[in-house]
Amino acid sequence: MAAIPRPGLFSRIWLSYTTALRQKPLRTKMIQSGVLYISADLVAQFGIEGKSIISRPNDGREEEQEMYDPIRTARLSIYGSTIFAPLAHYWLNSIERIALGSKFKTIAARLALDICLWSPFVTFMFPTCLGLLEGKRIDEVRKKVAHGWFPTWQKAVMVFGPTQIINFSLIPQQHRLLTVQSVGLCWNIFLSWQNNRNNKLLSNAEILLEQAKSDSLKLNKQFNQQQQHLSIHGEQVSEEDVEESKKDLEEAQSKVDKAKNKKESLKKQGGEDGVGVKMAWS
Repeated sequence: MAAIPRPGLFSRIWLSYTTALRQKPLRTKMIQSGVLYISADLVAQFGIEGKSIISRPNDGREEEQEMYDPIRTARLSIYGSTIFAPLAHYWLNSIERIALGSKFKTIAARLALDICLWSPFVTFMFPTCLGLLEGKRIDEVRKKVAHGWFPTWQKAVMVFGPTQIINFSLIPQQHRLLTVQSVGLCWNIFLSWQNNRNNKLLSNAEILLEQAKSDSLKLNKQFNQQQQHLSIHGEQVSEEDVEESKKDLEEAQSKVDKAKNKKESLKKQGGEDGVGVKMAWS
């Protein structure tokens, strides 16, 4: 009799996970959410924000590298596992009870409730809980929420609203939280890749800027010497050459500024607030 092939490692892990999810769904989702929050924040801090675990000497020519913040990771893990996951679990169970005349109407109703009720609540709850975990005063937390609530919710809807259509249409109810949080983790991984690519562009742009500065300085010096009728060895410099050098310098500076702005934008999208919004959506 032929031997029954042993399941692979991934199959065994998935079987253990689905068994735990069936037997103890809330506890499993709490652990799952905590792990995914930790993973997303590690990607954000190291891959997007460029932080380091160990302190490195800085000669003053480069921007000082920020240090990894383990307390931030711990805060996010606590929020994701003990606050968000239980609420999301009960919300998903509640919304599953909605059943209208057709599948389309049911999905539309669930999506509308998710976007109009749950998502605004999560966008309010995340900065509030994180602010309190940071030890901030109530008025400080209130200002932070008031400043960022609407634009944060708006961006999250644009990115993850379409995901929820697929989620409610095709994904089994017990796996919907995992699906959206996995999308959030993948989003941070994508931002990390973009940031790495942008860092290379920034490095090249800064090299070109230094070269442009050197060329411009040299041309200006030669031109001034000519204007003063001093002896010059080498090629004569015209006003057109100086103007051309200035344009090259401005263009090089523009490329550096653009790369730096892109870096800041990626950092905001993948930073602490970004992690919370992308992962805290059911």
